Amino acid sequence: MNEKDAERAMELIYIAGNSKSIAIQSIILAEDGKIKEAKEKFKEAKEELHKAHDIQTTLLNKEVNGEVIEKTILLIHAQDHFMSASTVIELTERFIRMYERK
Repeated sequence: MNEKDAERAMELIYIAGNSKSIAIQSIILAEDGKIKEAKEKFKEAKEELHKAHDIQTTLLNKEVNGEVIEKTILLIHAQDHFMSASTVIELTERFIRMYERK
């Protein structure tokens, strides 16, 4: 994997991890009955996930356009972080709605 793609993979790990952490903070706020704050934090988490998605899309487009992207453990790990963050984001939205109805 070239240095630039390795940097992008590390950036994807970092940003996806931030997104997931922020989403969990949002759930905690909702648990504590702070729904407005939870929604604001959730919006922040989604914005971070969007940044991660942009990186993933860039890598995918490079490969679709014929550039060889080496499949390394680092890239696989980055994709795992992205998918994990995406799942947590989806669940966070449902948790907030659930706590909001209480």
